[in-house]
Amino acid sequence: MDCTYLSEMLYSLPNAKWIQTTWAGLELLMGSVDRTKPPPNFTLTRYVDPYFGELMSNYVIAQIINIERGFYVYHDAQKTATWSRPFFPDFRVLSDLTIGVLGAGKLGASVSSLLKKAGCSVLVFVRSSRSDGPTNNYDEVTTELNDVLEKCDYLVNVLPSTPETEGLLDGDVLKNCQKKPIFMNIGRGDIIKDSSIIKALKAGWISKAILDVFEVEPLPPDNPLWNTPEVYITPHIGAIPRIEGIAKFIAQNYMRYVKKEPLLNEVDWKKGY
Repeated sequence: MDCTYLSEMLYSLPNAKWIQTTWAGLELLMGSVDRTKPPPNFTLTRYVDPYFGELMSNYVIAQIINIERGFYVYHDAQKTATWSRPFFPDFRVLSDLTIGVLGAGKLGASVSSLLKKAGCSVLVFVRSSRSDGPTNNYDEVTTELNDVLEKCDYLVNVLPSTPETEGLLDGDVLKNCQKKPIFMNIGRGDIIKDSSIIKALKAGWISKAILDVFEVEPLPPDNPLWNTPEVYITPHIGAIPRIEGIAKFIAQNYMRYVKKEPLLNEVDWKKGY
């Protein structure tokens, strides 16, 4: 079911037992939850395309290479028929980079894993402590956000939208960045206000912002991010669900429901995901 419609009838479905959404993100739906009432009495499962992790990982790697090799600059030069080739270009390869990844869920793990396989050093931020050390997915994991901000060349947000993550990077938080990293947001837009991104760029706390998600979507034409130097915008295409994938997932979960097996991607009403 589409979350737009479900949010309008959340408390008007007394006979519902289980509802499968066609969305991965739940912020619109969770915004309709009345915290003064008990949660809805039906089981909710969300759709997560098995290829989302791969799609997001590819997006991150592509953006990093485009920035580091200057492909955006060469594309702009093409518009004016300018042959702009430096003799000794100053660029970094993937193995030179430390990438800070916010989030270690399914999507965050996919992103971290591909980055590490590509040769990057990967530092992961999680909100609750973990006992594991270096793995195939990352070199270090921490619950201290400043540890990540101080060490990273790129800061990649893959966190979902929850009450705990909303505004996590707002205000002067990015002032703690030591290496003027490039901020990339493919998680959810409410982790940082647009004004905080612009402030961080103008202050030199970060050097660029690659943004696929925003506070308000579609991004309004008069939003200052469109015209802010060193901002690269894509229209929430980091991971796009495919119709055939949705249909297969619903059928798979339906068979689990019929057989009374645990459903995939069941939502915790309290956590919001």
